[in-house]
Amino acid sequence: MSCAAASRKTAEDESLLLLIGSMLLLLVLGVRVGFAIGISCAVYVVLGDSTLQPVALAQMTVSGANQFILLAIPFFILAGELMNAGGITRRLIAFAETVVGGMRGGLAYVVVIVNMIMAGVSGAAIADAAAVGSVMIPSMTRSGYSRGFAAAINAAAATIGPVIPPSVGFIIYASLANVSVGKLFLAGAIPGVIMGIYMMVVCFIVAHKQQLPRGKASTRRALFAGLRAALLALLMPVIVLGGIVGGVVTPTEAGSLAVLYALFIGLVVYRELKISDIPYLLAKSAKQSAVVMFIIASAKAFGWLLTHMGTPEALIQSFGLISSQTWVFLLILNVTIILLGCFMEGGSIMIVLTPLLLPALLKYDVDLIQFGVIFQLNIMIGLLTPPIGMLLYIITGVSNVPMNEILKNLWPFLLALILVLILITYIPAITLWLPGL
Repeated sequence: MSCAAASRKTAEDESLLLLIGSMLLLLVLGVRVGFAIGISCAVYVVLGDSTLQPVALAQMTVSGANQFILLAIPFFILAGELMNAGGITRRLIAFAETVVGGMRGGLAYVVVIVNMIMAGVSGAAIADAAAVGSVMIPSMTRSGYSRGFAAAINAAAATIGPVIPPSVGFIIYASLANVSVGKLFLAGAIPGVIMGIYMMVVCFIVAHKQQLPRGKASTRRALFAGLRAALLALLMPVIVLGGIVGGVVTPTEAGSLAVLYALFIGLVVYRELKISDIPYLLAKSAKQSAVVMFIIASAKAFGWLLTHMGTPEALIQSFGLISSQTWVFLLILNVTIILLGCFMEGGSIMIVLTPLLLPALLKYDVDLIQFGVIFQLNIMIGLLTPPIGMLLYIITGVSNVPMNEILKNLWPFLLALILVLILITYIPAITLWLPGL
């Protein structure tokens, strides 16, 4: 290598260290993800590369949020809040209890089923965990379940939400990878159902091994009464997903449809949602949406700077030195993302890594739709791993169960999720069959 090339390589390494090092330092210091990414980009432009103008950074940041697809995010967040406030969540839980509550460990199945139904509208794991967990954990504890198991199943089942469509995570990934969010939604449907089935298998094994309580069997009259009470709530995910799959509405339009339906049910039919509640729910949803949008905007600039430095090409060369086999490449990615999930928030992992990995994914001929589902499931597993697992903190706060007690009961569900991850990684048809129809 010539002296000039070596000097240029050293300068590139120092620039990359300045960009990523400053971002990691800010995250360690507790700076919010969006600000940490944005400030590190500004530090790089000012100190690391004199050829770049600050105005270019500002333009890339604005363009990051200026995407039509991102309009779906605030709608789905608001729909989830309206479901919880309008009594839809509570009726779904009551109906599930009448169907499977009489089985041994029936309330554990209820948690999984309700999360699968709610996933068809909200697509946010933390919101689902707080909404379902706050009702189900006390109910399970009163019925004789251990507090650790009740908390663990609620934390694990909440990971289904962002995989079964619609999903806020898929919308973010689609905006970063420039792929169809509609196809991503379809790709997540079968893996999400498999996640639910695997978790119910774990519930079955644990229920018979630990002799979990058996609830009171419901009569036929009670089943019909529960179905009648929850019918409109059950139709909500059918309308949203059916509209997307049938091509009647776009994902963004489906989000607005979910909001209107939740408003109608909560205000007119169930009458548990008050007009006075709406300003608070709008403000809460706007705050959550603003945080997500700001992170995405900053990430656009971050990815642009990485491309400017040639980091993706260097990453491809590094993977090539390890192995030319696609299965090895995917194994390395899965292990890396899960390990990162132990120390970083999932959304920031997706936002930082996606621009870096796209060229390598194309080189190894990995379908970007399939990888979007793989990435999302990796992040969901990360939400259950200490020390940064957000679902653990949410469930701990809701249940007052110590984290070590949750982790003792959580490992069978983590194993089930890892098995699903292996399936969707090495059997592409699981994710790509529906989008290919």
